[in-house]
Amino acid sequence: MFSILQRVLVHFSALARPPVRRVLLKQVYFTANEAAWLVAVTGFALGAIVVVQLHDEYGQSRDAALRLLGSLSFVELSPLLACLMMVARSSSAVAIELASMRINGEVNELERMGISITSYLLLPRVLGVALAAMALTAVMALASVLGGILFASGWDASYQIFALERMLRLDEVVVCILKAATFGLAAGIVSVHAAFSVQLQASDVPKAASRAVLRGLLALFVIDFAWAMAR
Repeated sequence: MFSILQRVLVHFSALARPPVRRVLLKQVYFTANEAAWLVAVTGFALGAIVVVQLHDEYGQSRDAALRLLGSLSFVELSPLLACLMMVARSSSAVAIELASMRINGEVNELERMGISITSYLLLPRVLGVALAAMALTAVMALASVLGGILFASGWDASYQIFALERMLRLDEVVVCILKAATFGLAAGIVSVHAAFSVQLQASDVPKAASRAVLRGLLALFVIDFAWAMAR
């Protein structure tokens, strides 16, 4: 998997080619756009639940509950939950697509035509999943803050929305983005590795999908633990 990351970084300049950019944009679209509504609804419900628990059950003031929500959502909950949902939904799709191309001989045909497999297949998918992870994390984080504000403030929500700087710190936003990027890179690399590890048998395609999801979930928790230890 580290060799895949190295190959992707070496061929990063291939993004200057229009066909590679088209594949990248398609990957971002199918990974992020079609899951955005589900992530937004989940984030909204998450923010409402956290604020209600903190305010009603534990006696936190409205402002304190919202500040805690902002910190928890951006630093811990949104990156992990959004990427868990992305892995469960999209890692198998990436693995199935690439494994099927390999088994059907499409990968070999691309190589015979002189097309770089790393540039055309690996780079846009790994980077696309990483960008999708960042986008979905941002959607969930903002939706959770909005849900918390609406349930905590009611008709005074507009005041809280325009005072988001009291809830969020710049370092928390940066950590949120970096976490999502590392989670997405890991998920993309695991999916690609699972796809190209299959034998040339059609029965191995479901195995690649299963490995992509299970190992992707494991990678997310391992990386999240590493982030926790680093902080």
